[in-house]
Amino acid sequence: MMAGFPAGPGGPATSPLPPAPDLALLEANLAALAERQPGLADLLRGASATTGAAAPLLRPLRTSSGLVTATLGGLHLHSAHDPATEAARLSASVPPAVDSVVLLGFGLGYQAEALLARGRGLKVLVCVAEPALLAEALSLRDLRDLLSREELGFVVGGARGADGSDHADGADPGAVVPALDAMGSSLFSILANRAEEKFRPEWYAGVRAAAERYASKETINGNTLKRFGRLWVRNLAHNMGELGRLPGVARLEGRFAGMPALVLGAGPSLDEVLPHLQELKERCLLIAVDTSLRSILREGVEPDFLVVVDPQYWNWRHLEGLSSPSSILVSESASWPAVFRFGSRAAFLCSSLFPLGRAIEARTGAKGKLGAGGSVTTTAWDLGRLLRAAPLYMAGLDLGFPRGATHARASLFEQRAISGGRRLAPAEASHAAALFSGGPMWAPANDGEKIRTDKRMTLYAWWFESRLCHAEAPATRNLSSHGLAIPGMGLASLDEVLALPPRRAEIDAILDAAVRDAGDGGAAGSAGMAAAAEGLSALLSELAATAEKATRAAEEAAQARRDLAAGRDISARMARLDGFDRELLAGGANEVVGFLLPPLSEIMGEGAKSLDEGLRCSEALYSRVAESALFHIKKLEDSDLSKGRSAGSDA
Repeated sequence: MMAGFPAGPGGPATSPLPPAPDLALLEANLAALAERQPGLADLLRGASATTGAAAPLLRPLRTSSGLVTATLGGLHLHSAHDPATEAARLSASVPPAVDSVVLLGFGLGYQAEALLARGRGLKVLVCVAEPALLAEALSLRDLRDLLSREELGFVVGGARGADGSDHADGADPGAVVPALDAMGSSLFSILANRAEEKFRPEWYAGVRAAAERYASKETINGNTLKRFGRLWVRNLAHNMGELGRLPGVARLEGRFAGMPALVLGAGPSLDEVLPHLQELKERCLLIAVDTSLRSILREGVEPDFLVVVDPQYWNWRHLEGLSSPSSILVSESASWPAVFRFGSRAAFLCSSLFPLGRAIEARTGAKGKLGAGGSVTTTAWDLGRLLRAAPLYMAGLDLGFPRGATHARASLFEQRAISGGRRLAPAEASHAAALFSGGPMWAPANDGEKIRTDKRMTLYAWWFESRLCHAEAPATRNLSSHGLAIPGMGLASLDEVLALPPRRAEIDAILDAAVRDAGDGGAAGSAGMAAAAEGLSALLSELAATAEKATRAAEEAAQARRDLAAGRDISARMARLDGFDRELLAGGANEVVGFLLPPLSEIMGEGAKSLDEGLRCSEALYSRVAESALFHIKKLEDSDLSKGRSAGSDA
């Protein structure tokens, strides 16, 4: 949900003596900020010293309520009468389901104070275009209590240079994305201070765009969870034996430091690379995604690593009937179970992306984390990063439809469309559905032209962009000249890669050592996995029992309105529900159970407007918690460890 808080109405200040900036107050505020964010405090201190001789940006005023406000460029930051009351009113408009608020502009801190006063773990991310502006605000009010709050974060841009660009010591607008990630935000509102937004419109527009893109990712994640969440849990429980048996990718970390690697996706431009694959394998480590394997094997080449992380049956079909005996399989414990029967040289697991897997690994040892940006190609790139291969060349990474094509010609997608085509439903109909079903748009391509893409693929591009901006990210180049342009990922020619010196003997020796040294799943083994599953089931059983009691208590408390109307005391009923809330929040399996819950906004609506509504919302929430806990218990009881099924049999 998007909202905005206005600059307050105009009007003369009632005091003839407006407040003045106070350097001692600034230093006290910066000292409080430095306890949590010393780098930001230093940035603001430097901005204050640099601009000290310049004309101030803010003009402070005293309001009729006695509180200080200010104008920026002739516009009020807050109400000229009562800034605190205005901030409280706007804070009340933020829906109760949101877990964080992005403030475009700090003003003098009234809005952040009012939001954090709401409690309930609400977090506030303040975005300010110029450090000097924030430094001036901190010289006008004592904000030490606010600045010490752990729930408060900042993204601060750089002062503008003579060319209008931000100085390098400030954050660019896209920094709002990792900041929201670090805060664990899943549902947020945006509130904008119009005076500050007008002061630097281009910077704040960039923040809005990046935050809204992040919100799109959360919406897609939520829809994906709703569709596949139970499948992930079923697969993971079924694959418990593999968690105990297989080593983790952490044992591969750094083994290919400085080695060039080629990541093979299944986009249309893969066809340009395939004829040269034998030569490329002599020069690069080959990391393939599952959707590209069929095309690669047709060239008589087997990749060094094959990455498979999608839990769906239809994804397994990309591998069905194939084998790659010299490849190392890298997968995730929630993959479709038949994946672990695939004929490969060895198999490694990355750490689970899902709470059930993470809970098991917390008891048996982590496998090693690989990133996931919605596409298996993002995980393949991150495997290259973990191996410390460099540079990474990307083939078949188009993230769009160059020349109207959707996939490499030999991919399962393309072959199914062709083989399934008929007179009244030709293959072109499948292509058209792919082109227009995902929110199509035009965007810049690597060659400077335009490429048709869609919202889903631009999110994958954003994932790469957000990773490539880190200093430790490996140099990454794309071989797809017609593919979507990704900031931070340059374009390379096929000739450049073919000119690399042969290194196959060295690559094979490292692969041999990696397989030889990997061992098994570690100390956990089947017995350790069974013990971990049993312990987790016990925690889930306790949580389910508490949730079921709470559901019954909420049903009984529905009579509270009648009791209250009759003048009877209902505090005991409410205290009992509070007790259940504390028990549930203190449970040891909360994250596991919460995984299958729909968004709180879906359960609770826009917030209860009466006692009856509040009790019914609580009853619905308790019931969903119990249902999720019981589902997880049932799947753990049905797992291959509990039933003695052979690992890798179909779900």
